Amino acid sequence: MKNSKLFKRILVPAVTLALAGTVLWGMPSSAAEVNDATVKSYEDQIAELTAKQNDLKQKIAEAEASLSNAMERKKLVDELIKNTSRKIQTAEAMIADLDAQIEAKEAQMAETEENIDIQREAFLNRMAALHEDGNASYLELILGSTDISSLLTKIDYVNTMMEYDRKVISELTASKAEIQTLSETLAASKKAQEDALALLEEEQASNLALAGESESIINELKNDEAAWQSQYDNAVAAEQQLDAELQEYIKEMQSANQNHPIFSGGNSGDNNYSQYIGGEYMWPLPSNVGYISSHFGYRVLNGYQDLHQATDIAAPHGTPIYASNGGIILRSEWHDSYGNYVLIDHGNGISTLYAHMSMLNVSAGQAVAQGDVIGYVGNTGYSFGAHLHFEYRINGQRVDALNYVASPY
Repeated sequence: MKNSKLFKRILVPAVTLALAGTVLWGMPSSAAEVNDATVKSYEDQIAELTAKQNDLKQKIAEAEASLSNAMERKKLVDELIKNTSRKIQTAEAMIADLDAQIEAKEAQMAETEENIDIQREAFLNRMAALHEDGNASYLELILGSTDISSLLTKIDYVNTMMEYDRKVISELTASKAEIQTLSETLAASKKAQEDALALLEEEQASNLALAGESESIINELKNDEAAWQSQYDNAVAAEQQLDAELQEYIKEMQSANQNHPIFSGGNSGDNNYSQYIGGEYMWPLPSNVGYISSHFGYRVLNGYQDLHQATDIAAPHGTPIYASNGGIILRSEWHDSYGNYVLIDHGNGISTLYAHMSMLNVSAGQAVAQGDVIGYVGNTGYSFGAHLHFEYRINGQRVDALNYVASPY
């Protein structure tokens, strides 16, 4: 009876240990496992962007800093700024992923420590059970044998218990080693995070320097009348060509989008355009940032009359640009004159365009809500300083945005 009691006291803690162990051995055992395929993908992207960065820097260094190719050189600088911004964005995503992994590993560490405590307590309980009844000691088990068969059986039983003892001690030792490895893994991940943050600071400084270089190139160009006029004529021709293209494209795409689920309510009128998304339009930049540097209509640009069919809003480089209303992204791409630009279909023939961005934050075909960040203020394309070129279009035609969007200034 006493032996039966003893077996119960041994077997119950053993089951507890087995259950605890199933969670314990699922932990990652190396920094390579924490730095998983997702983070590896980020690192590959950063490496690819770095290679492209170096190539662009080489081209800029080789390009003659003359007025005749000032805009071409600026285009390279614009591309480098955009590339650097993407690199920063990728690094930020990698840091966010590392943070999530570190948090998960810290939770696993806490769970592992708890399982070690369970193992230790089960081991101690079993040892106490062996000694709380004098008749259950190893020695008495053997001395109490009545014949050789009984003695061998009891020796085998004692050996089994001693093997179990060794297994428990081994598992405890392995668990401690696992915790130590996990601690080192977390330290390596945190170091990677710190390195990435340092990279971000360097890239931000590089961005500002490159933006300043773009400004210098343009200012130099403006001082040479013949060169400026040539570049201006090229930019106007490119913009007019794009405008004609966009007018037809907007009509085509809005007709195609008329059954898109994002558009509901309103009245589509006599045309085939998608129904109006509804609501008032918001200012596309933070209300406490910037000022209107150029209104819709004729203006004097470097001594020449220029028809400007947009509202220019000067703002610091990198300022977030918001979708003025919900809709579908028709285009998110590069143009020699507009630089990085985004075109949004809001339904019922209404669209808005945002140009000269430093970086695009959306893709063509994507649905956006009012206030979503679609990009960031920049100086790309034919531009004379960091600003947002904001267009409001009705049936493809550009109209004064201030008639439809309230200015906070």
